[in-house]
Amino acid sequence: MNWTAPALFVVVMAVCFGPARSERPTVTIARWPDDRLAAVSLTFDDAMDTQLDNVAPILKKHRLNGTFFVSTGRSVWTARKKEWQQLAADGNEIGNHTVNHPCLLKEIEPHSQAYTPEMMEAEVRDAAAEIVKTIGSHRGLVFAYPCGNMSFGLPSEQVRNQALYLTYVSRYAFAARGYETGGAQDPDDLNILTIRDVGITEGKDFGSLLHMAEPAVVGNNWGVYCFHGVGGEWLAIKTETLDELAAYLERHSEIWTTSFGDAVRYIQERKASSLETKQSGDGSFDVRLSWPLDKGIYDLPLTLRIELPPTWKGTLAMANGGALPTKLKPGEKSQIALVEVAPGTEAVHLSNSSR
Repeated sequence: MNWTAPALFVVVMAVCFGPARSERPTVTIARWPDDRLAAVSLTFDDAMDTQLDNVAPILKKHRLNGTFFVSTGRSVWTARKKEWQQLAADGNEIGNHTVNHPCLLKEIEPHSQAYTPEMMEAEVRDAAAEIVKTIGSHRGLVFAYPCGNMSFGLPSEQVRNQALYLTYVSRYAFAARGYETGGAQDPDDLNILTIRDVGITEGKDFGSLLHMAEPAVVGNNWGVYCFHGVGGEWLAIKTETLDELAAYLERHSEIWTTSFGDAVRYIQERKASSLETKQSGDGSFDVRLSWPLDKGIYDLPLTLRIELPPTWKGTLAMANGGALPTKLKPGEKSQIALVEVAPGTEAVHLSNSSR
């Protein structure tokens, strides 16, 4: 029995003072690119002259991009097509709002109570074809329901037709926005074909519009504005109001101001991707990523959010033989490294740069 105590002492000493295993960094995908606080999208419905005349210069002035949901049967689309093409070339998104804007409201023509399923599918399909032909983009389209109505036909048919309408939209778009739904959109609780907006913007001043986005900013969520006329036409806000809002968003880079489609792309890529972290023999780590979504549509980089071990003061992130863009920020317990990863990247190598 005399050998037991010394042997046990040796084992304990080996555990306590033997070679230390490197602490593992905690790797997640940031809720928003660059670990920003929240996201905001500026969307504009119907295809209007004031959107080309007033909105486009404001967005360009403040280096922002918006989403324009166009009804391709309107004369402003056909008469000013080169300007819509330029709007897209400048980085703005052109989305589908049907050909003729059929709606269940009695005061709007054409009235969609008179629509058959074949007619409604043609509205969605033909507008999508016209937009793709005009702007030459193949990244996929987004959709907005005219008047926010998600059905058509007579009242007795509208339950069945709602399912049909959503099916038509899903064939020609990868996401869709409602209207007058109100409130922030939680990216982790996203109904991809009925994404909510922040509410009615007509006649609102800058302070009121800012207040509408507050729940999104406070909750790290997404605020989607829906505008119509700007400085004229219907359901309008003043040109100066949009300019104030755009200036505010330009100043506050902690809010990701992006197109409707790119917000959806990042949200869906983040939710669909998986991460696996493994330690290498030299104390570095390999992070493997999956990218299961259609690469023709989902083509945005993701931001890895890495909580570094306390002994790491920085990290070198490598992929495909090159260093990746990396930023450091203070965290609650240790440094946070933000690493931008190009779409399709399968592995990232992390090492302690403070050695």
